[in-house]
Amino acid sequence: MLQSLRVTNFAIIDELEVEFEKGLTTITGETGAGKSILIGALKLVLGERADMKLLKNQENKGIIEAIFQIKDLGLQTFFSEHELDYDQETIIRRELLPSGKSRAFINDTPVNINLLQKLSEQLIDIHSQFNTAKIIENNYQLHVLDAYAQDQLDIQSYQKEFTSYSLLQNEVELLKTQRQEMANNHDYNAYLLEELTKAELKKHELECLEEEAKTLSHAEDILANLAETSHLFQDEEFGLLTVLREVEQRLNKISSFSENLSTLYNRLLTARIELEDVQQDLEGELSSFEANPERLIEINERLDLLHNLLRKHQAQTIEELLEIEEKLAEQNFGLENIEETIARKEKDLVKLENLLEQKSLKLHKTREQSIPKVEKYIMQTLRQLGMPNAVLSIRLQTLPRFTSTGKSKVEFLFSANKGSEPKNIEKAVSGGERSRLMLAIKKLLAEHLQLPTLVLDEIDTGISGKIANDTGLVMKEMAKNMQLFVITHLPQVASKGNNQYKVYKTIDKNSASTKIKKLDHQERLNEIAQMISGSSVTDSALEQAKALMQ
Repeated sequence: MLQSLRVTNFAIIDELEVEFEKGLTTITGETGAGKSILIGALKLVLGERADMKLLKNQENKGIIEAIFQIKDLGLQTFFSEHELDYDQETIIRRELLPSGKSRAFINDTPVNINLLQKLSEQLIDIHSQFNTAKIIENNYQLHVLDAYAQDQLDIQSYQKEFTSYSLLQNEVELLKTQRQEMANNHDYNAYLLEELTKAELKKHELECLEEEAKTLSHAEDILANLAETSHLFQDEEFGLLTVLREVEQRLNKISSFSENLSTLYNRLLTARIELEDVQQDLEGELSSFEANPERLIEINERLDLLHNLLRKHQAQTIEELLEIEEKLAEQNFGLENIEETIARKEKDLVKLENLLEQKSLKLHKTREQSIPKVEKYIMQTLRQLGMPNAVLSIRLQTLPRFTSTGKSKVEFLFSANKGSEPKNIEKAVSGGERSRLMLAIKKLLAEHLQLPTLVLDEIDTGISGKIANDTGLVMKEMAKNMQLFVITHLPQVASKGNNQYKVYKTIDKNSASTKIKKLDHQERLNEIAQMISGSSVTDSALEQAKALMQ
């Protein structure tokens, strides 16, 4: 329930704070006093789009804050899912800033407007004489049937399976799309895979082959230079090693004369040993190396193959080609695997379809059984609201496929006048008739569901006398099961409230300001008498007011 509302610097409101109670609360006041401004402030705190022109003082921020008692609404999961602090007394605040921006808070946590609207839908329902579009929606009409049937557990069970069914359907469709894409490319991919498999790729092969090709391409130069180098090393008279041995002998003779000479001798000895190793390796290279034109041709052909594969697959290395080969192999295997997965999931879909068929059939039968009772209930309420000849006919059809609400499609056909054939509500009722029909539906919902707080904004416009009194009684009956606010100009309706508030306007130094006041018993008598007689309260009007309040 709505416990309190505080409004600061909004429209013609300087500052206003009011507390509310359970039951039926009637709100009255002269036209232009600011009742619609209060509704506008309430809508704003519930997530309606902000208009910064509504700031009374454009230099200060506007604040609308509402406190709701939510302990019986089962919203703990909602708060947990959206990482909000849960409190039985939840505070929703909306701030309009002079900069043109607005901010929203739930229990002091900043939230976006979408989240604020989601929570608000579960807290309060504001309904005016011009806001009856829901009544023509098939889903809303189905909601009315289900509310009377009290089949919420069956609906939740169905919707749980339907969610699983929808997700599985999407999975299967995605797999089929993937299968088609894979099938479209299968032949070409198979060719590419075969080509790469035949190539027998090896890591680092390209670098090794390129080095070998470079060596074989210069075989004659290599052999000639190896032979000449070997000769320079081993010539008996002028060879490098022959000269070096002679130098070594001469240094050896004098190495004992000083430490420096000894060091030079040792360095030369080391160099000579290292050069002998080099000479032996040169001999080995010379004896083993041979020109091999056939091998060079073979290597060049292999290199051509590898470079062609690299270009075709836009790869830089053999390692990348190996990765591509692995992916193509996986895709080839994946096509077979995806067929098995689709077949398995389609079997699961059939099982879910059978289960949904059973659950939807049960829901459909329950709805069929509720139709005559819902028709009777709403028509009885409409008689109380001054529509004795109203006829409501509810048609229920079976849909060919599953929806989130089952396989049922409902249509409310209505006739307000005797002898008229019931027609689609959109074509069959005037604005006033539609408001009363909506009120009858809201009464049914209030008795069978735990509705949030309901605000009825002048939906009693266009009625009077006994019908107005009966309308007030209907609202009073509704308020036994919920918190109900009714903004009204009818004394018959105003008198039925458990509490009554008056909205009025004060003018100070050419500045108007809207105020709201809870009326005590005597103030209510005077207010209702004034609604009956006009500006001057007569004794007769007071007596009528007393009678209405009794």
